[in-house]
Amino acid sequence: MKNMNQQLLLLILVLFIFSQVKLLAQDTFSIVAVDTVTGEIGSAGASCIAGSYILSDVIEGIGAIHTQAYWNLTNKQNAHNRMLEGLSPQQIIDWLVANDAQNNPTIRQYGIVDLTRNGESAAYTGVNCDDYKNHVTGPGYAIQGNILLEQIIIDTMHTTFLNTAGPLADRLMATLQAAKIPGADTRCAQYGKSSISGFVKIVRIGDGSNPYLQIVVSNTPTSKDPIDSLQTLFDNWKQAKFNIVDPFLSQITVEPDTLPANGTSQALITITPKNNSDTLLASGLQILLLNTGAGLISAVNDLGNGIYEATITSPIAVGTDTISAKVISGSDTISIFRKAVVVYTNPTSVKEESIQPDKYYLYQNTPNPFNPSTIIIWQSPVSSWQTLKVYDLLGREVAVLVDEYKPAGKYEVEFNADNLPSGIYFYTINAGGFIETKKMVLIK
Repeated sequence: MKNMNQQLLLLILVLFIFSQVKLLAQDTFSIVAVDTVTGEIGSAGASCIAGSYILSDVIEGIGAIHTQAYWNLTNKQNAHNRMLEGLSPQQIIDWLVANDAQNNPTIRQYGIVDLTRNGESAAYTGVNCDDYKNHVTGPGYAIQGNILLEQIIIDTMHTTFLNTAGPLADRLMATLQAAKIPGADTRCAQYGKSSISGFVKIVRIGDGSNPYLQIVVSNTPTSKDPIDSLQTLFDNWKQAKFNIVDPFLSQITVEPDTLPANGTSQALITITPKNNSDTLLASGLQILLLNTGAGLISAVNDLGNGIYEATITSPIAVGTDTISAKVISGSDTISIFRKAVVVYTNPTSVKEESIQPDKYYLYQNTPNPFNPSTIIIWQSPVSSWQTLKVYDLLGREVAVLVDEYKPAGKYEVEFNADNLPSGIYFYTINAGGFIETKKMVLIK
């Protein structure tokens, strides 16, 4: 009898441990998405367990993967590696199903989206995931969930994502809000809320180890829905990110050597913010110049180090004019700044050969992302042998654009990547001992 009781207690303990592992292993509703215009990659989700952020994997300039339902670290790492190898979303899923770390893919769920493939997406829901489970995919996104209230959770998220205007961050936050239904993750029905933890993440090209947006709510008390906490943190982030007062110097200068004679059709202006540590420079936003008498303005480029340039494409007059500028995020105007004075100088008295750069500089390629060609500009204050080479993500040389002696000056070259696959590439200038590398993204 004693042995039977011990065996019964052991069985109960094993069942309890199994139920806890099952509880901790599950994750629920989530979305991965990309913006093929801005190069943003997003990841968002929530669950009735703590720490749901573990399911998210965002690879800058490439794509995002959610590995959920009985989450397994090895499966997550394998998915990451397959994306770096260049497999498509569906190929990654096929590989994961065939090579599941525990030989049981039927309990897994995946959502994958690929920026380098113009938003191609795929998802997978194993037949033994806990009900209710489903997924939906489309150009630039994948939405998936398990242990859900019903199909309404997937449908509401899907409709909201497609019908929300603005930048990707706003669309992801709105998509989570749409799922904030008591019992969305059925385990949380007893608490009258959707979930326990949640997250929103956006990575832009050039972010490196500092995501443009990363908000994680790892756990919440019974009375608090994590999506409410996320919304508060998100609103605070937007307030801090975009409420910038007058980031520009009082004067925007026109380079004399690039300004044509009085009354002709084009001029190049350079905009310099107050200082290179301004919040604006880290925000990844675009600068849009508004015409107020200086001609139509277009072709705004971020040159790095807080310098922006734009082209005036209608006749101008030598003298003083004014323009204004605003910061935009996606299709939304965030802030409008006061007018700045532009002083034009007559270049007819300036000999072009007398103007030489006073420092080394490698500009960010434009456009970026690009398909299939982009322009790379650099300058050198001294005459020297100069090389400009392009490398892939693995450090392999894929193109030599320049390898010759050049006088001091400013140069540009076109890089055509028609014969290369989509992905992240690096270009390096070596001029007179000056070496600098920048990153660019090819999207086909």
